[in-house]
Amino acid sequence: MADPEQRLWCPSGSAYAPESLVLAVREGLDGPPAYLPAPRPAAEALAELADGVEPRRLLRLASHCVPHCLNRAGDTCTLATRLTATASPRAGSPLPPCHLRPACKWWTQSGPPACRACPQVATRRSAPDR
Repeated sequence: MADPEQRLWCPSGSAYAPESLVLAVREGLDGPPAYLPAPRPAAEALAELADGVEPRRLLRLASHCVPHCLNRAGDTCTLATRLTATASPRAGSPLPPCHLRPACKWWTQSGPPACRACPQVATRRSAPDR
């Protein structure tokens, strides 16, 4: 359990919060995440993106979990709840690499099932071409 005085992090966070970090780079637009050996400040990575690219299509970002988030219901992250209810990672499979785990909202709320499902989360998907 995380220290109650410690700020929890959302592994599906904002690109533009001052504390935002890049945890992974997606393999192509909306592809699976390739986790970085160490988190990188998001501001640095955002400066390198091509104009018009939604950051979360290429980057897996983390920022502080905030009470006004649309995925919150009281102290519960409803995104983590939905993720663990619908994702299909194998129980007992290794946990993905993660720099947030000790302070991750999803980990503190849902434990290993949330971690195993976390790489499957695509924060933003592009609309299909017509």
